[in-house]
Amino acid sequence: MSKPDTNSPSNKPQSSPLLVSTPPAVSKALIKSYPYLLIINKILSIATWTNDDYWVNIVILCLFALVVLYFESLVVWIGHLIVVGIITLYALLNNQIIEETNMHPTLDEVVQALTATCIKADMLLNPITSLSLTAYDIKRLLFTTFFLTPLYLIITFLIIKPRIILLVTGLYLLSYHSSYSRVTRRIIWKVKLARLIVYYLTGLDFSRAKNHSLFAAAFAKVQKNAGFDTKGAGNKPVRFTYVIYENQRRWLGIGWTSNLLSYERTAWTDEFLNESSSIDTFQLPNASEDKNFNNPYEDSSKINSATWRWVDKTWRLDLTNDGAITLPNAKRSKTTANPGSDEGFIYYDNTWKKPSTDDTFSKYTRRRRWIRTAELVFDDSTAIEPKISNESVVTTTGASIADSTASTKKTKTLRFAVEEEVEEQPEEEEVENNEDVDIAKKID
Repeated sequence: MSKPDTNSPSNKPQSSPLLVSTPPAVSKALIKSYPYLLIINKILSIATWTNDDYWVNIVILCLFALVVLYFESLVVWIGHLIVVGIITLYALLNNQIIEETNMHPTLDEVVQALTATCIKADMLLNPITSLSLTAYDIKRLLFTTFFLTPLYLIITFLIIKPRIILLVTGLYLLSYHSSYSRVTRRIIWKVKLARLIVYYLTGLDFSRAKNHSLFAAAFAKVQKNAGFDTKGAGNKPVRFTYVIYENQRRWLGIGWTSNLLSYERTAWTDEFLNESSSIDTFQLPNASEDKNFNNPYEDSSKINSATWRWVDKTWRLDLTNDGAITLPNAKRSKTTANPGSDEGFIYYDNTWKKPSTDDTFSKYTRRRRWIRTAELVFDDSTAIEPKISNESVVTTTGASIADSTASTKKTKTLRFAVEEEVEEQPEEEEVENNEDVDIAKKID
């Protein structure tokens, strides 16, 4: 009987390419962590409802409800059995770890298990991380929660028992990632009353669409209204007039300040009352690193080369407040970069209603409108005809986008003619002075 050919390629053990580049200490640690990764991956699969058998989740929900509702009875009658069951579960997990360790997994299998675990962990924490809460949001949430503490005490003592609150909260968290729960939340969230209740309970506005950033909104509107193709849209600059509203409240004995109530709008908002940075701290987004922008084009090199830049040097106050204030005929400019402390405001009552241009004793809130134009420039070196494609400019605002009727050269001439003349005038004067000096020397 002949011996098998151990030198044939089919009989040689397959080694992972990671084994060569990974240090032995790291490889040993990864292989030892493999059984624990499998257990964590299984737990995360159940928590995120990505496992194959949904009946496991249903059994867990029933057991949780049973424990919460009949906790005292369970402890009295079968408390000792519960302790033994926990010890048995630990022993089974330990045997599972030993069996998985004896299987000698490869580094590829360990990396695959680690990747799956990280993905499911991100999925589990996504409801919290997607909020992108700032320090101000957390402060506002804590203040609102502390303010509503008396209401919570009244509800727990007189209306709903704490056991029921714990049951509903636990079932909601355990079934949060199920498809049924996601569909139900979407249907409820479409109701304006539900969004309003969440807003007053938390002090945070979750209804704003964070997936549409400044870059994505401008680019999508250009494609829709201007009707550009893929190649043309990648080279045509886009102008976006960004609008920020400054909101203030009058406090008795203090006057007008930017300190507003926790449940109302913030001191600086955009056109849709979403929280925004102030004009001193506002920064343009980086188009190439904007994670919220979904590139609808196949050629991503043009998107990566796109950059925002300011067209206006500073923020300017809209003295008309979007047409709400009528300016005298003698005043030509409708915007100013250096406004007064009370200039350009529209005054409202305590609930931001009944707008008026007059500051009376019945007005406790006010706001004014700041604007500044930015330009999205595409620096595509691979374009065939960059000069021809750059002649068209699309001007955008916060509400609409329209095609520019003038070419780039005309736009630049109209906007920067004064600055160019001012900058070039000293050079011409120096040349003329030098010529006068030379002529004087020749005469001498």
